[in-house]
Amino acid sequence: MLDGGVVVDERAGAGRCLVVRDPEAFAEFCRRLFPDLPTAPSVSSRVSGIAHFRDSKTYASDTPTVLTLRAWSDTALWRSGQPVPAAQATAAHGVFSFALAPGGQYELRAPCALVENPAMLLAFEQLGVTSAVPIALYAGGRVSERVLNWLAHSSAPGFRLVHFPDYDPVGMSEFVRVRAALGDRATLHLPAGLGEVFSRFANPDLLRREASQALLPALRNNPLPEVRAVLDLIEGHNAGLEQEALLIAAQLSHRND
Repeated sequence: MLDGGVVVDERAGAGRCLVVRDPEAFAEFCRRLFPDLPTAPSVSSRVSGIAHFRDSKTYASDTPTVLTLRAWSDTALWRSGQPVPAAQATAAHGVFSFALAPGGQYELRAPCALVENPAMLLAFEQLGVTSAVPIALYAGGRVSERVLNWLAHSSAPGFRLVHFPDYDPVGMSEFVRVRAALGDRATLHLPAGLGEVFSRFANPDLLRREASQALLPALRNNPLPEVRAVLDLIEGHNAGLEQEALLIAAQLSHRND
């Protein structure tokens, strides 16, 4: 724009300013970079960002979070004061999903699992805990701030959260984050025989990763007993454990019964 003379740099008092000399060329340049098309009020912020600036991330996202879960009780999830038949949907289709929007009417009224990985979610009933924890949410790794905030504001007396992460520094760091948001309503799943599972299936590569090493100092100073227990296993085996190993242990246990 400066090289073409469309905009010129001129002195203005004690300073300088940019002055548009060719308004038509300047307007065409802006149209190429910023379409600035009108959008309906109902259009999402991502669509508006593209329409105005060619970038879906220009505005803070107002797109609802698609939350996927599996349920074994039709009274665990409620909406607008009515139970949601999430267990029926799980039995028929494998999962149940809904759009979690700000100000939404969904609430949890039963103990709930927060599961990091899809394989664990899809085989969750093999752990034998669904009678006590009848609904499992898919975190997709690090749970989003929107979902975590929703969980933190779940106030039903029957609600509590059981976290099922990987048993490595990244997973323990995520549990610390979840615990900070929910307080003692959030607990870590520590199955009996976890030490034996570590002995058989722990992977040293999980501990060698740069992200894991960076998290270890803070975890060593964390006072939570659950974190201390897992950290002792991690450092005792010099390895981390992926949560899917619990499924193998459950299958072996069933064979021996």
